[in-house]
Amino acid sequence: MASYIFMKILESAPQRYDMGINLISFGQDRRMQQEIVEEYVHKSNQVLEIGCGTGTLAISCAKKGASVVAFDISRQMLAIAERKVREHNLIEKIQLKEMGAIEMEKAFNENTFDRIVSTLVFSELYDYEQKYVLNQAYRVLRPNGLIIIADEVKPRSLWKRIVHSSIRIPLALITYLLTQTSTKALGDIKGPITNAGFKIIHEKRSFIDSFTLFVGQKE
Repeated sequence: MASYIFMKILESAPQRYDMGINLISFGQDRRMQQEIVEEYVHKSNQVLEIGCGTGTLAISCAKKGASVVAFDISRQMLAIAERKVREHNLIEKIQLKEMGAIEMEKAFNENTFDRIVSTLVFSELYDYEQKYVLNQAYRVLRPNGLIIIADEVKPRSLWKRIVHSSIRIPLALITYLLTQTSTKALGDIKGPITNAGFKIIHEKRSFIDSFTLFVGQKE
């Protein structure tokens, strides 16, 4: 749950980003990434990653045999991703792009990708940005392609929301004091996914219902 709250802090020290995200997400981010690769990414897939950070998920997808286009708005994160891609000898399998999600319309053609993956990104977007990105994801996915989103969400039960808030609010204050930015857990992301045209084929919640994996299929 805290992965989103400390996102901006960790971006100021990208060399510690992967370790920090794993620690403050209580290992959920790493486990979700592993599940994404094992269950949904196949050899010969064309994969697009939205918000690739330091390239960990992109590299795992490429090792599975997929060809990956991964983009991020942070030049510092991409510099680390580029180094990791070279270290794993995956230059021919991974294309990295410095861009934001709102540039997808100009960057990618229709029906280009088999999979679109995104972890810890949608919680940083405003509602209208989420709508735009999901519509673009639908456009650039091939028929029967999948969008896989792992993100922090608001727990459904009252007691879980109380526990979630008791941990999250102090961390949000620290984040704002250090970075002058704030983050939020996702409210209803399932609705926007289906409104964009996707059929939800899998949903999995973990850690007091605050971390969720959604899989939507383009019909």
